[in-house]
Amino acid sequence: MTKPRILFVDDEPHVLDGLQRALRSRCNSWQMSFLVSPIEAIAEQRRLPFDVAVVDMRMPVMSGVELIKELGALCPGTTAIVLTGATDIESAIAAINEANVFRFYAKPCSAEVLAAGIDQALIQTAQKNANPAMMSPDATLGLATLNRLPTGVVVVDADANILFMNSLGTEYLASGDGLTMSPTGLCRTNRQAETAELHRLVKLAVDAGGDAMAHALAVTREEADRPLSVVIAPLPAEHSNGRVAVLLINDPERQSLPSVDTVTKLFDLTDAEARLALALSEGQRIEDAAEKLGITVNSARTYLKRIFSKTDVTRQAELVRLILAAPTLSDLGAVKRPSQSRPSR
Repeated sequence: MTKPRILFVDDEPHVLDGLQRALRSRCNSWQMSFLVSPIEAIAEQRRLPFDVAVVDMRMPVMSGVELIKELGALCPGTTAIVLTGATDIESAIAAINEANVFRFYAKPCSAEVLAAGIDQALIQTAQKNANPAMMSPDATLGLATLNRLPTGVVVVDADANILFMNSLGTEYLASGDGLTMSPTGLCRTNRQAETAELHRLVKLAVDAGGDAMAHALAVTREEADRPLSVVIAPLPAEHSNGRVAVLLINDPERQSLPSVDTVTKLFDLTDAEARLALALSEGQRIEDAAEKLGITVNSARTYLKRIFSKTDVTRQAELVRLILAAPTLSDLGAVKRPSQSRPSR
């Protein structure tokens, strides 16, 4: 059989030299190329596509995201792994959301961990090749839909191995605060006791199948006051490894509210009325909302009366429930964050 082709791209030659020495034992099973130039990597991909590409995130000529997109355009079957510095986590998230990235690792990454990730990427590629339906238009549509949800979605098997993440689920795990992903693809938390409880609830959901109840878990974070809210539930589907469970993840400090345009069209509000309704839904007092919108408090109260009439509610709490029930999308234009951020530590 032809050896899998593995590409390593990093603009620092000493990093590539270290990887080449550390992975020398894999020469019998992999055909490896170590390149400092993204342009050369693209040329090699055009000549003969790679099975896996291990790419540094920050390079002077072309970013890791740009290179991954170029490699994917030439051969969609190439699976990408990203190496990123601790300060480049946002870029890593962008790579996962925007390009075909299988996994990310923080630098420095041991050769053993990286080799294990490459092995898993090769297994996934083989599974996709054996089951073309995984790349069907229906599957693509489903993934695009999940990526617009304001909830993180992570699918795991009975052992809590991660099988799928939508964009927001990936972002939560990539942050490393609360939920994380181990080098071998295991979903875990930052605290041993919470990890044990998470794995217990996952196994409970998988073993019980469709008859299982959903269970909730609060996952402690170091960089936020409130924990992540995680719901673990069975899925009425099976993977090649057996039955699976889904983790639904929400951040209480990350409010997902509908856009102004959505509120105006759903409830027949003016732009000013919609903005006031959204400000109140964020928990602001009417006085603070009026100041933020540049109107008087009396004008805000007049707007609120009109909003009550148009939405057929009589109390502010009812209005807030109505706004929070409106559809939202997970993208940069639709996500509302708290107005006061927590001081950095």
